[in-house]
Amino acid sequence: MRELKVSPEELKNIIDNGKTLGKGFFGTVFTYKDKLIKLDNSLYNLLKINDPILAREVVEDHYKFPDQREDFNNRDQIEYLSGMQKNIKLTKLPEGIVTLKDVNSKINGISPGIIIPYHMNHQKLEKLSKKDYQKVLIILKNLLLAVRELADNRIAQEDLIEANSKNKHKYNVMYKDTTPQIIDLSGDLVAEGDYFINAKEMYKQLGSIIFDFADETNIKRVDLSSFEENKELLEEFERKIAK
Repeated sequence: MRELKVSPEELKNIIDNGKTLGKGFFGTVFTYKDKLIKLDNSLYNLLKINDPILAREVVEDHYKFPDQREDFNNRDQIEYLSGMQKNIKLTKLPEGIVTLKDVNSKINGISPGIIIPYHMNHQKLEKLSKKDYQKVLIILKNLLLAVRELADNRIAQEDLIEANSKNKHKYNVMYKDTTPQIIDLSGDLVAEGDYFINAKEMYKQLGSIIFDFADETNIKRVDLSSFEENKELLEEFERKIAK
């Protein structure tokens, strides 16, 4: 697992020189060289708006109470996932953690963020036109294979469809050409290793994504929970668009 050790001043500089790409409920994602960093939202916001000379004070004040001195992500999870990359060919997993250095001993080594791959020139899956049936079908078939590979390696991304989205689904999937890329592979909604029970929820959400793109073909919506069921759904989708 990669570890990027930074002082408060270095972390402030990295933030100021990076480009913010997105914000979630817990973390902000921004560019760092050819990678991305996902950082604790509140710490990111505090460092972003304050002068560099206050960086150390900001960081130490952020962690001043004992119950705040926790890693942003479970480092055991990140270590497991990064170590599994050798077995995973279709999905890029988190690469490492960011840790604090040159601070007081109470917070030295705390991790406020993680290092993740930068999927440059990729688009969010929800941007894909439903009318481009052949491209949709190829991407969804490849996504099914990527999901199976994760499941076979005891990893479940149980947030393929973002839980906070309302009327229109958003997905934690990107694509480039006809190759999908599952993203946001860390946190409480990712089960890995000994915490992996089964892949039913991941396959269920994959089925919902397929139904979203097949909604104009009048395929009846049902809950799916396996590779075989999703494969059969895609085959039915393919028959429908061939007519």
